[in-house]
Amino acid sequence: MTTKPNSPDTLRAEAEAQVARAPIALVNPHPGEELLYKLLHEFQVHQIELQMQNDALRQAQLVVEESRDRYVDLYDFAPIVYFTLTRDGTISELNLTAADLRGAHPTLPWSST
Repeated sequence: MTTKPNSPDTLRAEAEAQVARAPIALVNPHPGEELLYKLLHEFQVHQIELQMQNDALRQAQLVVEESRDRYVDLYDFAPIVYFTLTRDGTISELNLTAADLRGAHPTLPWSST
């Protein structure tokens, strides 16, 4: 079974590796300090995991925005008429070509939304 790049195990391993590059060293720890060290380590790993997830989400958002922009260009600036219909057949959106056609023929019974 292969792991996905952003699977929890992969994120955890990468975060552990980053924390290991700059470890915190305890000198003569008092009783209980080792537990605090373990908690601090877990918090650092979790913080790095969240940062990596945030970076992945930002990258995904950029991909979605680029896709949306391409769709808008294809839909709005197409040389043919495009309509978006509701379930009952009412026109809810139309592209710029359809809007221009409607402007040239104001008697057409199209929705202007």
